[in-house]
Amino acid sequence: MTTLGSLRNKLTKSVNLDIDKMWVKADRLIIKQLEGDGKLYCTVRFYCIFRRGILLLALPKERHLALTTLSLYQPQARKARCVVACVRFLIKCNLHNLFLPSRYFSFAGNSPIAELRANDAGFGFLLGNPESKVRRVILARKTGSEIVIDKIGLSLFARKSVSGEVEIMRSLPDGLPGLMKIRQFEVNDHWSFYACPLVDGKSPEKRHDDLVVSIIRRWFEFAQKKALTETDQWSEIYKFIEDNQLEKGYRLLGEGEDIEVMVGIHHGDFTPWNIKITSKGKIVVMDWEYGLCSAPAAWDWIHYLLQRASLVDQISPADALKTCRDWANTAQGKDFMVQAGWGDNVELCIGSYLVYSNALGRFQHEGLLAEWIQE
Repeated sequence: MTTLGSLRNKLTKSVNLDIDKMWVKADRLIIKQLEGDGKLYCTVRFYCIFRRGILLLALPKERHLALTTLSLYQPQARKARCVVACVRFLIKCNLHNLFLPSRYFSFAGNSPIAELRANDAGFGFLLGNPESKVRRVILARKTGSEIVIDKIGLSLFARKSVSGEVEIMRSLPDGLPGLMKIRQFEVNDHWSFYACPLVDGKSPEKRHDDLVVSIIRRWFEFAQKKALTETDQWSEIYKFIEDNQLEKGYRLLGEGEDIEVMVGIHHGDFTPWNIKITSKGKIVVMDWEYGLCSAPAAWDWIHYLLQRASLVDQISPADALKTCRDWANTAQGKDFMVQAGWGDNVELCIGSYLVYSNALGRFQHEGLLAEWIQE
């Protein structure tokens, strides 16, 4: 005798097989890892948002949790922000379950979903960059009367990335302004994750620059003066300049010999989309995967200005560099650079950061460095 539950499972499996044929390999892989295998734990229907054919968000039916899940996506491009605004409108009108494509996910008893008991109250999730080796899942999960955010690594590289980020966050000074508290953390042979409380806030805009840069100033309390040539980053800068025979880079090496800068907390990807300002005006800095306890101060702010200029304003490398110089020449900028130890050595600060950034190869800063070298 066929039960209603077994019939539903058969239909779900059939629907998923048909959809899986259309999905890209990167999606199929991470979904399979997220669902796990073995005895069924739960089957959940999600309403999906795709970007260029890649699954971006899986939204639950419940409106409040769907809005929270949508807030995990912080696009900077105007077109993407318009899409988010339209989806937000649909959710608020409880229409996303009518207009967005849906699919069922079947999670096994050995999946992180089962371990986190996410089915008890509901959840939605965002998937990271499909081209990255460390593509992770960001889960918005309701537990009791609150919502927590889980970052989950499923592949080997993603597991190492998540556990590494936890190590970095735990190594930072207690009470560091802007640092979230880790609620829960686990690593095993199949996945790793950590959980933090939901930050209810918005990404900063240009009008918030004074507030945002104030958090870096507060990090100076955990820094100390050190010769630039004695920092761990200087050896990377030196090697990159030697390997690429950069004429202007050799001048930079000479200029850096007689300067001491503040060396301390470094986020590594300090950008508007990794920062939230709460309704009470408190700043929370997220995604510490590139964080360090010992790196030149002011580099985070240079990175912030350059990333915003390049990816949000979408201006030329020359204009992006000018944005940094213009800010450094304001009254607040001059005071900040002095406090950070750079003084009026603005070009040394910008140039050393760009060389180091290109040496790491994490960000698309080749054009910025090429422009700086040609000037």
